[in-house]
Amino acid sequence: MSAMIVIEIAEPAPGNFRAPLSRELPAGTELHRIHHGDYGSCQFNETAHGNARFSPIRDARGAIIPTIYAGQSFRCASCEIILRAPDAAPDPGALTVVSPQDFEAYQHSAIQTRRDLQLVDLTALGQRAVGVMGNALLSGGTLRYPSTRAWAEAIHSHVRWAEGIFYTSYQCGPEFAMVLFGDRCPDTLDEIAPARPVRAASVEDEIRAIGEMIGIEYVDI
Repeated sequence: MSAMIVIEIAEPAPGNFRAPLSRELPAGTELHRIHHGDYGSCQFNETAHGNARFSPIRDARGAIIPTIYAGQSFRCASCEIILRAPDAAPDPGALTVVSPQDFEAYQHSAIQTRRDLQLVDLTALGQRAVGVMGNALLSGGTLRYPSTRAWAEAIHSHVRWAEGIFYTSYQCGPEFAMVLFGDRCPDTLDEIAPARPVRAASVEDEIRAIGEMIGIEYVDI
């Protein structure tokens, strides 16, 4: 069994943000979300609840920065929220199981952007531009989230034009995912289809098929 290679995450510092790469998300871009039903399709999370790669985050005064996540497709959103990589996988061939019961209250929403949005590029190339090597911000599990959230906070603080973060889905690349900063781009999203319960049979069938492609079993346990 080969040992896992862990790449350290560089600490964010003002000097890292001299020239971050930007990515424009055009008006009318269709996006997909898998989200808790407590939030609407286009509603930013303004609370400290959750444990995501780039949220919850705070500004210099300690106030929560509202955020919202979305992916390029339903498949991408499913991989980002439901079919996520485990924190530790010493055996790459081991079967990962995700229980649908954990997503009883979740929904799938299709939305689109009302205007062009300017995002900081944190793809592998964009990470190198700000001094992070080896795709380190995206290649680790939840144990690394304190470090990745620190980068999101630093980007919000030091990159005044940044309306969010654009990155390649680790599970579903080259498709993209993104997180938006609600204090910089409120009212920029529209719902384009009614939300679907994740536990609807047709939705579960889609998620199960995606899981089969990437070696994750989606089944009640």
